[in-house]
Amino acid sequence: MLKAKVAIVTGSTGGIGEGIAQALAAEGAAVIVSGRRIEEGEQVVAKIQAKGGTAEFVQADIAREYDCFALIRTCKVHFGQVDILVNNAGIFPSTPLTDVTAAQWDEVFATNVRGAFLCSQAVIPAFKRRGGGVIINIGSTLVNRGMGDRIAYACSKGALLTMTKVLARELLPLQIRVNWVTVGWVATPGEVELRNQTHGNGQAYLDQMSSRMPLGRLETVEDIAAGVVYLASDAASHITGCELNISGGLWI
Repeated sequence: MLKAKVAIVTGSTGGIGEGIAQALAAEGAAVIVSGRRIEEGEQVVAKIQAKGGTAEFVQADIAREYDCFALIRTCKVHFGQVDILVNNAGIFPSTPLTDVTAAQWDEVFATNVRGAFLCSQAVIPAFKRRGGGVIINIGSTLVNRGMGDRIAYACSKGALLTMTKVLARELLPLQIRVNWVTVGWVATPGEVELRNQTHGNGQAYLDQMSSRMPLGRLETVEDIAAGVVYLASDAASHITGCELNISGGLWI
């Protein structure tokens, strides 16, 4: 489905990003795995290569402007082109509303919004040379339903959704499609660890909550990755400015 395509997935050293990178590679894309954690990133690359896929790791912290542009340049060095950018990297500190500091707010927005914008801006020239491209932004149901201890995260995702719409309209003449995936509650290893801290036994808590979800379970990484593969493919060639809701009914 994605043979001869090259994809960059930010924040793909684990969790949802890793799942997206593996799914894109399984469909034939060459993938740049990217994030701050070198060892974990190289492990993801090794998993992809062990399955016959093509991948390289590029360390990047997209909260830093230089890293955003260097990421795109390095991808072109490795593979000569870029066709797909998945803006997945994000941070989501849990802090009581009254305790959120200006520094924490800025840190969340630097990664979740500014970093996604700078990566998108940096990839446009490469897309122009290819006659088009795909940007997929990974979102959240918290844009619509909020959560007091995640206010910075929720607001940053709201800004990312607005950016998705603006970029989709502005980049139409360049045949660059820009879409958004609404993510609900995904049982990633990071989510389990977070719930270990807040509820003691994170896995038991998530298992209990699964039965209360509208479709009877939490989402999986594979659920999200399948949606990204579709939006990245030619099967979605007439889809832009879309909000693909993969929340299992958590938000309707």
